[in-house]
Amino acid sequence: MCAYNPQSALYYADVLSTVAAMVMVTDQTLFMLFHYNSYANNPVMLRSPKPMVMRDIFLTKSSSFMPNPLSCIYVTSALDCFVNSVVAYTVAKPLCFIMGWRHTVALYFGAGFFSSFAYLFSGQINKKKFITEFDCTCTSNGSYAGFATLSLLTKNCFIPFSKNVPVYYVGIPYLMKCTYDEYIGPKYVEKRKSGNIEVRNWGFVGGVFFSLMYASLFLRTKGDFALARKFFHNIKK
Repeated sequence: MCAYNPQSALYYADVLSTVAAMVMVTDQTLFMLFHYNSYANNPVMLRSPKPMVMRDIFLTKSSSFMPNPLSCIYVTSALDCFVNSVVAYTVAKPLCFIMGWRHTVALYFGAGFFSSFAYLFSGQINKKKFITEFDCTCTSNGSYAGFATLSLLTKNCFIPFSKNVPVYYVGIPYLMKCTYDEYIGPKYVEKRKSGNIEVRNWGFVGGVFFSLMYASLFLRTKGDFALARKFFHNIKK
């Protein structure tokens, strides 16, 4: 049996977290380029009943009955692509180093799936949220909002190449940006025209909710489990 080597474990954790961040950045960049060269970037074509790969596979339509888990890998804005790439390296990478790549993948896709569900659910509650039945959304912001939310719960997680700067210094502004994009901008700043088909990046609240739920179920510390065992042991007495 090989002896446990802490230095090797730290090295592989750093490599895997770097690879995870690179995959996220590459994903956002490629799908942004695909979007600008696809029919999904044409509002007129979004009305077409003909099958479209980008719209039918990678977007959540406002008229859909079920959320789309693949919406989390899609992005429609160059600004969202850039900001998400920054979050991937400054927030997701150090979190992946701590919790491992399996939890990172689960959090990314889970937060994106719940964001897709939140988008559809919010449309049922607020009928004015969607302008047309052809409106669509991607949920990559929701996935990164999941990491941003988790950054608020990690005190000893720092931005790479910084002198003890906590990751929530990036996580908090990112959540504020998502709030503006979905709730403040469309209502108070933007001039939305009736009949215009919109392709958004909404539903981040679902990612926030999933991150809190996932952290409470699977990412509890050893101290939390010790306190729980002590609590139930005292109850038995």
